[in-house]
Amino acid sequence: MVWISLLIASFSLMAKELPKFLTKHPMQSIRYISADGRYAYIQKKPGVLGLVSSFRSIDFISEASTNDFLVKDSRFKERLLIEVIPGNHQEFNVMKHPKIMVVDWGKTQLRQIGQGLASRLHFNDEWVSYYDNIEKIIYLQNILTEKKFAIKLSPKSNNFYIPEVEMVSNDTLVYTDVNDKGYAALIQHNLITQKGTVIYKSPQIGTKLELCQDKGYLAIGEFPFDDISRSSKVLRIKLSGGTNLAGFETLYSSSDSDLGNMVCRENEIYFIKTLLHNRKINLKQTEAVRLDLKSTQVTTVTDLSTVSQLISMDGRILIPFRGDFYVLEGEANLTDDKLKSPTGNNEELPLDI
Repeated sequence: MVWISLLIASFSLMAKELPKFLTKHPMQSIRYISADGRYAYIQKKPGVLGLVSSFRSIDFISEASTNDFLVKDSRFKERLLIEVIPGNHQEFNVMKHPKIMVVDWGKTQLRQIGQGLASRLHFNDEWVSYYDNIEKIIYLQNILTEKKFAIKLSPKSNNFYIPEVEMVSNDTLVYTDVNDKGYAALIQHNLITQKGTVIYKSPQIGTKLELCQDKGYLAIGEFPFDDISRSSKVLRIKLSGGTNLAGFETLYSSSDSDLGNMVCRENEIYFIKTLLHNRKINLKQTEAVRLDLKSTQVTTVTDLSTVSQLISMDGRILIPFRGDFYVLEGEANLTDDKLKSPTGNNEELPLDI
């Protein structure tokens, strides 16, 4: 048995026991809940999505009983995306496209955007992107003006590939792609000229690129596909409001095959790191780590051995683990009957969620 361990000087261990996420709703029914618990989007029964807030409960989406819902936010907190997934546990088909809807934060009035995969809000929640893996097209649509762009990806036979998309200015988009030889690349696309420029190309095959951004920077993570022995890295491009994305710096580099799943915050980036790897049976010990953007120090922040996913929800970071959800960042207990007023004073408001 051969174990490969982490050997970098900037690594430190500061894992602590994480609290479980507690609410008044069964966790399997929650599709989205705000940081303060004031708004909860709940699948109340099969095919029905409701909003629960302050003594009110409104069922506002009714679909087939086999359909499920995925609710997504962004750091701007202006709108939410809702993906209606058809036959979630009956039809296992990578070619089916969820129906994509948008709703204002804490509201129920819906607007359908289109159908596709990997929907994401951008740029003050005024834009939505999603992907058609049949036509291999990224669609970018303005919610207010309904202006729409279509960006064709390079030809490929892999229907499982889904690009990552980030909008860094009102006329500049970046997205990931992969060529027929398996090399991943990051492309900067100008919406005015409709021209793309490769700003990063992976030096190794068999890796995927992840994107996330927060105030003033765009992060690019390169992580191997499962059971492939490749190195991992995290890069940063500082955003100054312009469209020059040519320069990037390496914040983290390792010979280990990390899982990735990055979550960007203003001062740090969280991702899942491989600490130990038994290559004979492809068994990994994986933990969530925090990459400090100032010191570039990497710190282990969990002690669960098999972390597989990080979920960002209104600033809270959740880790699903053996039927429970643990809170890495944010408030963990939302079972109190009274919450502080959103105005910031000490007035207590009752909340029926």
